[in-house]
Amino acid sequence: MGTAYFLSYVCAKLFFGRVVVKNQYKVPKDGPLVFVANHRNMILDPGMVRFSCGRTGYYLAKHTLFTNKIQNWVFRNAGAIPVYRKQDDPNMTSKNKDTFESAYEIFEEGKCLILFPEGISLAGRTLFKIKTGAARIALNAEKRNNFNLDLKIIPIGLNYSDASRFKSDVYIKYGDPISLKMYKNTTDENFHSTVDEITHLIEESLLDLTTNLSFIDLEDSIGYLEIIYKNELFLQSPLGKKRKYDDFTISKEIIDSVEYYLEHNPDKQEEFVQMTRKYMRFLEKLKLDDRFIVSKRSGRPKILPEKPLKAIWFIFQLPIYIYGLLNNIIPYKISAAEVYTKSIDEVEIGQYKFFVGGAIFSLFYIIQISMFYYFTHSSVYTLLYAFSLIPTGNFALNYHNNIVTYLKQYRLFRIFSKRRDIIEDLERKRKDIINFIYIAKQYSGDNNEN
Repeated sequence: MGTAYFLSYVCAKLFFGRVVVKNQYKVPKDGPLVFVANHRNMILDPGMVRFSCGRTGYYLAKHTLFTNKIQNWVFRNAGAIPVYRKQDDPNMTSKNKDTFESAYEIFEEGKCLILFPEGISLAGRTLFKIKTGAARIALNAEKRNNFNLDLKIIPIGLNYSDASRFKSDVYIKYGDPISLKMYKNTTDENFHSTVDEITHLIEESLLDLTTNLSFIDLEDSIGYLEIIYKNELFLQSPLGKKRKYDDFTISKEIIDSVEYYLEHNPDKQEEFVQMTRKYMRFLEKLKLDDRFIVSKRSGRPKILPEKPLKAIWFIFQLPIYIYGLLNNIIPYKISAAEVYTKSIDEVEIGQYKFFVGGAIFSLFYIIQISMFYYFTHSSVYTLLYAFSLIPTGNFALNYHNNIVTYLKQYRLFRIFSKRRDIIEDLERKRKDIINFIYIAKQYSGDNNEN
């Protein structure tokens, strides 16, 4: 299980950027638990649950992941238990008896099991129909132990800003525990109805903890809207910096409002889609970001940092950037290449980047450290060099992003100086989008009050 926590820690700290965990205090410190979460990022999902929950957790994984000795060793040591799905091989489902027995033993030992009741991992922000498996396993475990386990189901919302992108953000939100004690009067006759009731509770909890799109074809447009609205809030509110850390609430608010509005005003859907797409395509064509259009409102676009000392400090850090760049650029470029992700499903890209990228960086680091020792013959300097690779690599990435930001600010300055009308047109398009958001929020708010 040490392997499991190590991988989850690396995933959270190195692969993803900012990981925000809310309501972790709702997780009991001891006793058996079933963690139920939405499933958007394959085997990285159980890693994020493990990292954030504060408990040792096992999880069920399709048996096809245990096909060879290496995979079998990795997944077994990561706490995975094979489950035999009908769609994978209908002739092997009888083996699930051993799987369920293992799950019951986990609960009886006071440990935790991580389940994904959608039954499948799919990209996007839609919660698919919740299957009854999680409720069935939990209820059977309690029945087997005369409801003395005090087993609780903990719903978790896993929300990714971009599940497949390196250094993207993750928002993890824990819901209220569902106690199985209240179902101690369950009999064989009402078992199925009780399972359905628990499943419904799980689904309602996950809907509340995740951002969900009913209109799946609006995925891109809603994503654009999130970017624009968050930038708007950041500018307008003195609490902008604080609210930035509550991206989930803002995203859910936008999605719920817009979807409600479009559901009751379907004639506005195409108008909304075209409005957001035109604006974002215009930005892409000009190689600009929405945040620069927002920042320009205070007057003439700024090129450099407002504080001179900040600019001086930025230049002073250049040697660290060059050092980190030289030591990490080759494995980063190879890991970031899309060659090995073109033939796989979108939902699998994140895990492929994590494992393939990890393997590539590890290989290059071993070679670099070995070469450094070969030329220096110093254990101390080699050790210092080894420990410098990851932090300076992260520094170089952040520094590079700042360079890109300044270049885009310069580009905005040039466009504004020569073709102010283009920037003014962008501002008008953006204003139309913001007005649409406010109308949707007001419309949904008024109807909620009624």
